[in-house]
Amino acid sequence: MTSGSPSGGTMFGKGNGFSLIELLVTIVVLSIVAAFAIPGFANLIGSTQLTSGTNSVVSSIRLARSEAVKRGDEVTWSTDAGMASGWCVHIGGATNDCSNPIRAFSGPDNLIYNPSANDLVFDHRGFLTPQSAQTITLRPQDCASGDDRFRTIRISPVGRTMIDDTGVCP
Repeated sequence: MTSGSPSGGTMFGKGNGFSLIELLVTIVVLSIVAAFAIPGFANLIGSTQLTSGTNSVVSSIRLARSEAVKRGDEVTWSTDAGMASGWCVHIGGATNDCSNPIRAFSGPDNLIYNPSANDLVFDHRGFLTPQSAQTITLRPQDCASGDDRFRTIRISPVGRTMIDDTGVCP
């Protein structure tokens, strides 16, 4: 009976597992990889939040413009209490508020918004009233000077939107 004896090789022979040194080398390699991957992943999350916030603002402005054309009346994109607390699209001019919105939007966390005007009023043709170009800038709260995570949304007098992603944080 050799199955339990040392000469049989099953009880004390070389097993199929990992040695302690192999395990330690694997942990060190994974730690080094994680040290490089985690900061990149944090930047990816920040970039995704900025893109999401920018797209949300642009889509809400486009909604206001299309509703103005559809309804044949003034529709306003409004930031009654500042963009950090959200914004809305409502019927009527800038004197109305977000108490009866067509649609309300919440502002994404960790972004700073700076609109050139708190209200964008679109007339029945989809043009801004008054007809002057407007801008909205967005950046993450942790945006360091010179960082390229800075977006400018430009709204032309005829109501068209354009995203400029070539800016840098101040």
